[in-house]
Amino acid sequence: MAATFKHIMLMVNDVESAVKFYSEGFGLDVKKNSSAWAELDAGGTTIALHSAEGANGGSSPILSFQVDNVEQRVNQLESLGATLEGPIREPSFGKVAAMRTPDGHLVSLLEPNQQN
Repeated sequence: MAATFKHIMLMVNDVESAVKFYSEGFGLDVKKNSSAWAELDAGGTTIALHSAEGANGGSSPILSFQVDNVEQRVNQLESLGATLEGPIREPSFGKVAAMRTPDGHLVSLLEPNQQN
């Protein structure tokens, strides 16, 4: 029997703050929420947040989100404690930005070019 993918788990210092960051910053629906564990629905993929004192997201997977407006999303995420990693770039396929969450996880934002 093949393995079944269950969720992406991120170790975080404060589950409540991380839930706020992902639910308010990206509009993700909260499926489960406690002080030690939370689950959010990211379009059919579950992002699980697990409490771990001293968590450092430096080597975690990169979460990639497509957004309507990179600049607005960057501002929104900064207001929730994220930091921009370098400038917003504009390669041929659209605008991209990399940000660190308050727990140090890397998220990627893509605003694709509009297709005619």
